[in-house]
Order: sequence, then C-alpha cells, then structure tokens
Amino acid sequence: MQKVKRKSDGGEPTISSKKRKHENQESNYNKQPVKKDFKKKSNFKTRTSNAVSDNFKKNKKDTEKENGEKPKWSEMKKEKKQLRLARRKAKSTTEVFEISHKAKLLAAQIQRKVVKQDFRLNSCKELHDLLKGQYKSIALTHDLSRVIQILLKYSPENIKNEITAELLDLMVPMVQSKYAHHSVKRILKYGTDHIRHEVIKRFFGHIVTLAAHTVSAPVLDYAYGEFANNKEKLHMQQEFYGDIYKNTKDNKVKTLSDSYKDSPEMKSAILQSCKANIQRILDKNLHDSELLHSVLYDYIRECSAEDRVELISTLSPLIVPLSNSLPGVNTASLCVWQGTNKDKKTILKVVKEHAVSLSKHKTGYRLLLSIFDSVDDTVLVKKAIVSTLAANLKDIVTDHWGIMTIHWLVKPKDTATFHPTLIKFLEEGARSGTSKKDSDIRTAELREAIIPSLKTHIQDNADFWLNGKSIMLLVVAILSTDSSKEILDALSQVICKPDWEIKSNDKTVLAVEDAGIHMCLKKLASLDKDKAEKTLGDAISEHLDDETVKIWLKTNRGCFFILKLIENNKIVVINKIVQKVKPHVNILTQQTSEGAKLLLQNIQPK
Repeated sequence: MQKVKRKSDGGEPTISSKKRKHENQESNYNKQPVKKDFKKKSNFKTRTSNAVSDNFKKNKKDTEKENGEKPKWSEMKKEKKQLRLARRKAKSTTEVFEISHKAKLLAAQIQRKVVKQDFRLNSCKELHDLLKGQYKSIALTHDLSRVIQILLKYSPENIKNEITAELLDLMVPMVQSKYAHHSVKRILKYGTDHIRHEVIKRFFGHIVTLAAHTVSAPVLDYAYGEFANNKEKLHMQQEFYGDIYKNTKDNKVKTLSDSYKDSPEMKSAILQSCKANIQRILDKNLHDSELLHSVLYDYIRECSAEDRVELISTLSPLIVPLSNSLPGVNTASLCVWQGTNKDKKTILKVVKEHAVSLSKHKTGYRLLLSIFDSVDDTVLVKKAIVSTLAANLKDIVTDHWGIMTIHWLVKPKDTATFHPTLIKFLEEGARSGTSKKDSDIRTAELREAIIPSLKTHIQDNADFWLNGKSIMLLVVAILSTDSSKEILDALSQVICKPDWEIKSNDKTVLAVEDAGIHMCLKKLASLDKDKAEKTLGDAISEHLDDETVKIWLKTNRGCFFILKLIENNKIVVINKIVQKVKPHVNILTQQTSEGAKLLLQNIQPK
C-alpha cells in the first residue's frame, strides 16, 4: 500500500488527520449531554481577586523587562493598597464598604494630636450620624470597634450617652470580645457615673462567668476596683456564694457567713459552691483580681480546717500577685500565719525575688511585716529577705512604704509610725498562727541583720537621711536602739550647716523651720536624756558655729530646738551650748516669739 506523505503546515489535511477528526465527532455524538447546575454558587470573588492578582504580577514582570530595573517600592505599596481595597469591595456591598471607609477616615482625623477642637467636635458629630443605629452590628468587629473607642474618648457627653444607650444590651458579649472589650473600658473610663453604674448592672448574673474569662476578667476587675460602690461590690461577691444570688441580691448579706446565718443547714452547700467558683478562676490563672481576693478572704476564714490547708497550699506560690490588694494581702497574711513550715518555705522562696518591689508597694509591704512577725526560721528570713533589703537601702527608703518596712525591722509596733489597727491586726494574726518562738527574740535576731547596714549608710549619707519627716522618724528609731559617735557627728555636721534647707510644697525652706523636721529634731534631742555616752547635744555643741546660731535664734522653732537640747543634756554639754548662744543675746532680746522668750530665761543667770 502506498504511503501518504504529510504535507507541510498550511496545506490540505492529510488522510490520517481527517480520520481522527471523524472519530472525534462520533465520540462527541455518543456522549450524554451535561446538565448545568444553576444553583451552584459562582466563585466570582475568587476569580476576581485571582485575575487582579495575575494582572498585577504580569504588569510587574513587564515593567521589569521593559526598564531592566526593579520598580520603586513606594509605587508597589500603592498598587498593593489598591488591590486590598478591590478585594474588600468584592467581599462586601459597595454601600457598607463606603460607610466603613469614610468612618475610618473620620476617626483618623479625630484622633490626630494637632487638630482644632471645633473641627474634632464636628467630625465626631458627623461620624456619629454616620454610624447611628448600627453600633450593635459593628461593635464586635475588629476594625470598626476601634472607631467606637475613638468616639467614646473624644466625643461630647451627649454622643457618649447615645452610643452607650445603644450598646447597653450588648455589654456581656462585648466585654468577652477580643476587640469590643476595649470599648467597654472606654465607656467606664470616660462615661458619667450614671453610665458606669448602668454598665455594672448589666454584668449582674454573669459575674462568675466574666471573672473566669481571660478577656473579660481584667475589665470586670477594673469596674470593681475603680467605679463600683460598696453596695455593688457586695452584690458582685454574692454571686460567688451560689446560683441563688445570680438573679436576686440581698443587701443584708455582707460576708460569706451572713449568707447562711438564718439557715445553718445551707452552710455546707454554700461553702462548696464558693470553693468551686474560686477554683474555677484559679485554674485559669486569673488570680490577680481584687474581686477574687475579697471572696478568698471571706472563704478562708469560714471554711473547714481541711479546706483551709488545701487552699493555703494552692495559694502559696501565688502569694505575690495576691498581695496587690488589701483583701488579697490579708489573705496572704493568713497563709503565712496558719501555713505549715513547708508552705512558709515556699512563700519565702517566692517573696525573695520580689522583696524590694513588695517593700515599696502600698499593700505588699504588709506581707513582709507578717513574715517578720510570725516566721520562726529567722535564718531563712534574713537570707531570703533582709539581706536583699539591706543591699537596696537607698532605693527602698526613698519610698514611703519602704520606710515603713525598714522601720518595722528596727522598731516593730512603733505607734509613732504605725496605725493602731495595723498593729492589732498583726498581733492577733501572729497569736492565731503556728509560731512558737518568743517575739522579742525574733525581733532582736532580725534587727541585728539590718542595723549594721543602716548605720553605715547614715554615716556615709547623712544629708540623704535628714531630708524629710518620714525618713527622719526612721533615724529616730535607729538611734533609739543603737547609736555611735560617728553617726552623731555625721548628723550634727548636716544639722549645723547654715544653709541646711529642704524643699517643701515646691518651696525651699530652712530645714529647722519645717514643722515635720522640727518635730523629729526634738525627738532626737529627747534621746539624749538617758544616754551616758556621747549625745547629739554634745556633737552639736562641737559643730555649731556663730552663723548658724544667728539663723536659729531668729526663728521660733530654732530657739525651741536649742531649748530642747539644754533640757535633755548634762551640765557639761549645757554649758557648751549656752556659751555658743550668749554672745548673741541681743538677737534674742529683739525677738517676740515664744521660743526666744523661753530660751532667754534659760540662759540668763537667775
């Protein structure tokens, strides 16, 4: 059979190609018709975005080929931004997209730092009119919730009230939302008292759930600690006592024991419910909450001995965050007093790393006082806490609460510094605990660990220790327990400076004329009365010069200080001081103050 040669392209088709075409047509006739499914959704968005993306890539490659250089990044960013906007338009309707875009632009203008107040107010009104009636639908979104936050911060009060009124029914979902909980915080921060209390009312019935939620717990604690009144705080705590208080509140129930006072048979069930709610929150590691601390303090005093031992063991590693509030530090103190030796060691191990920060905290310092007052293992206390405090003395005593901490180590239960209610609380707690060592022995052992560092620091930095009332009261406590010639000389050199001045209420005043320092100087002078060795009066008589005497004699409080030194020292020291003052009697006679008159009577021969 003769072979048919294939012609070149553009010629007539060959026999083999005609045969294949005929076979394909027959196979197409034999195929069943395909029914198109019109209900199936078209993937228009995906195709649109893919097409736009492909065009961008093609344009990018063409540009690189034509120019031989890479395009500018600024132009590429602009193109990407346009693509992003195009994708968003494809995802949402044009109307919603335009409203969202305009709202974001207005919000950006409102929160600019350099903007006129009138323009900001007008923009707030325009933005509010744009979003009015739609706040509920956008409150939980990630982008427009930020716009609501800006309105709540910068808009006038009437707009804030309208926004809050629209969102009140959505408070519980909002406070649990990753984005919307910021709006709830803004409502609490910038809203009126009426709005704040309305928001807190919406939380009722969901308190335990919100307290156990990672997002909502900090917001709930913020509302409890900053804005809730005493009645609302009690109602929040009641929900931990059981489900019976979710929908109904009792103003007579102020503590956990009040909830079963009239029905003792309910005690076991209420305590069990309270324990379960507490454990639920502790399991989530949400233990830094004043609301939880208040419930804990109630529960730990009422629960059984077995439950208390279990709870103390659980709370011992959490003792530092527990000390951030007053009820929390009271609970922490109970853990110290009634914990086992193992619990106390755990507590000391945790506190060791935070000793300095706790000593300067307004409630945390009370935990350290409880440890100083009740832990028998003073060697461990000195190693874990006292040595750390001694190494950071300057940092600690610049703070009011730090001074209180050091003062307790030097002279515990000093009524000149500590309030009687605090002293009583610590005494009763120590008596109820497991401590066996004599309190005087414990105090002496801790004092001997801190006194050497204090004395060295005072001797080297006398100016620093004489710059205010609080720190000078600590100096008085230190010198009342232990004194030395070197310290008295260092202090008297500063006191006798003619230019010894301090800042008080943004004014520079003569130190001897300041009321607080004058009181401390008289206390220091009173310490000379029972001393047989060198006294402050003796040291001052050595360093006092004529210029300083002239300045003191012209002031009422300066005369009273000299008078106090004369009253509390021996004859030898008195004569030295009088000899310093007598050459300037003419100055005293010119003064009309009560101190000058009394001093003049004491130095003149009778």
